[in-house]
Amino acid sequence: MKKLEGNRKDWIKNILIVFLVVLLVLTFFSNTIMNHSLAEVSSTYISSGSISTAIRGTGTIQSVDPYNVTISEGRKVESVQVRRGDTVAKGDVLFVLEAGDSTEVTDAKKAYQALLEQYDTTIIDNQIGSDVVTAAQNKDEAALADKTAQLEQRAAVLKQKKEALDDIDAQISVTGATVVDTKAEEAQLEAANVALQAAKDVLDKYNELQTKVDSYLSEAQTTEDEAKKWDLINKAVAAGDERDALGDKAVLEANVKSYEKQIESINKTIEEKKAQPTQISAELAYKRAVANNEYTQAKNSYDELSNEIKYQRQLQDLLDQIAEAKSKYETLETKAIGTEVTAPVSGIVTAVNVVAGEKVAAEATMATIQLSGKDYTLEMSVTKEQAARIKVGDIGQASNSWYYSDMTLTVSAIKNDTTNPSSGNRIVVFTVTGSDINVGQSVTVSVGDKSANYDMIVPNTAIREDKNGTYILVITSKSTPLGNRYTATRVDVTKLASDDTNTAISCGLQGYESVITTATKPVSAGDLVRLPK
Repeated sequence: MKKLEGNRKDWIKNILIVFLVVLLVLTFFSNTIMNHSLAEVSSTYISSGSISTAIRGTGTIQSVDPYNVTISEGRKVESVQVRRGDTVAKGDVLFVLEAGDSTEVTDAKKAYQALLEQYDTTIIDNQIGSDVVTAAQNKDEAALADKTAQLEQRAAVLKQKKEALDDIDAQISVTGATVVDTKAEEAQLEAANVALQAAKDVLDKYNELQTKVDSYLSEAQTTEDEAKKWDLINKAVAAGDERDALGDKAVLEANVKSYEKQIESINKTIEEKKAQPTQISAELAYKRAVANNEYTQAKNSYDELSNEIKYQRQLQDLLDQIAEAKSKYETLETKAIGTEVTAPVSGIVTAVNVVAGEKVAAEATMATIQLSGKDYTLEMSVTKEQAARIKVGDIGQASNSWYYSDMTLTVSAIKNDTTNPSSGNRIVVFTVTGSDINVGQSVTVSVGDKSANYDMIVPNTAIREDKNGTYILVITSKSTPLGNRYTATRVDVTKLASDDTNTAISCGLQGYESVITTATKPVSAGDLVRLPK
C-alpha cells in the first residue's frame, strides 16, 4: 500500500517537471520569435558640441552686363593682339583680319550671279518669245490682264471641244457592240468544236476496235494451238460487238464531216462581220477624227497662251530676285569692314574665343570685355531650408580668404532655381567686388550665422515630426527574467539650430539618453525594439 502511494507521488512529480520544462521551452522560443519580429534600431547618445549654421556652396564668377565683341561679316583671323585678363582702352586693336572679301560678300555675289544665269537659262530652255521677255522686263500688267481674259475664253472653247469629243466616244462605245458583235457566233463555234471532237473520238474508237478484230482473226488463222485459236476468236467477237455498238462507220464519218462544215461556216460568218464595218461605224470614226483635231487645236492654243502668262510671271519674279540680290551684294560691299577689330569700350578682357587662322562667322563673339566700373556676380544653389537662414545684404566669406584678400561677396538676391523647379532649391546671388577677380574662376563661399555651442545635439535622422510637433524616440529598457526589454519612448523637443548633419535641441532630458536614428522598419512611440547584436 505504501509502495503504491510512493509510485503515485513520483508520477505526479515527473509530470510537473515535464510541464515546467515544456513551459520554459515555449517561453524561450516565443521570446526568440518575438525578438526577431521587432524592428532593429540604430541609436546614438545625445551629445554636446557646436552647430554651424553657415551655408557653404561653390559658384563661378560671371560678368555683369559684359560687352561681346563681334563683327558683322564672316572673316578669317590673321592674328590675335590680346589675351584673357588684359586691360584695354576703347579703340585698342584686338584682332587683325586677313584682307579680302568677307564670306557674306562672296556668298551674296555668287547668289546674284546664279540668279542671272537662271534667268538666261529659263528663256533659252523654254524658248520664250521676245514679246514675253519685253513684257516681263517692263512689268506689263496690262498685257497680263488681257492675256488672262483671252485665256478664259480659250478655256471655254476647250471645254466645248472636249465635251464634243467625249460625246462621240460615248456613241462609239454604245454602237460598237452591235456593229462587230460576234459573241453568238463565237459561242456556236465553241459548241461545234466540242461536238466535232466528240465525233472524232467515237470514230477513232471504232477504228481502234476494228484493228483489234483484224489482228485477233489473223493470229487465230496462223496458230495451231486449238485452245489459243478459240480464245483469239472469242476476243475478236467481243471487240466486234463493242465496235458495232458505236454505230455504222459511214455514219460516224459523216458526223465528223458535218461538224467540220458547220465550224467552217461559223468561222466564215465571224470573218465577214469583222471585215465589213457598218456605215454608222465609219461615220462615227470620221466624226471622231474631226472632233479630236479640233480639240487638239483648242488645247494647243490654250497651252500656248497659258505658258506665255506663266513665263511672264516667272521672269518678273526672277527679275525682282535679281534686283534684291544685287542690292544686297552692293550694300555688303559698301559696308565691308577693314582688317582691324578694335575695342568698342574700355575694360578687362574676360574671354578670347578665337585663334589666329580661324574663320569667324558673322555676329559670333570673338572676345568679351568687362566694362570698367562694373561689378561681378556669383550664383550658388542651396536648399529651401538653407535659404531661409540667410537674407539679402549678408556678407559671404570666400574660402582661402588670404588668397582673395580684397574680394567682397554680398548677397544681392535669393531666387527660385528655375533649372530644376521640382527640387525646391534656391539660387543665392552674390555681388562680387575686388581688384583681383577673374571671370570664370570657381569660388567656395560660406554665408550666414557662425558656430554656437549647445548642451544637447542629435543627428538630423533622429528628428521626427507629426501633427503634435517635433519629437525624438528615446530607448528605455526594462529588466525581465528572460532578459532586457527595449521600448521606443517619445520625447517632445524644440529645435534650436541645425546644420547639414546635426540639430541642437531643448527638452526635459538629462543629456545622456540613447536616441533612435534609423530602424529596419517604421517605429512608433511605445513599440518594443531590438538592438543590433
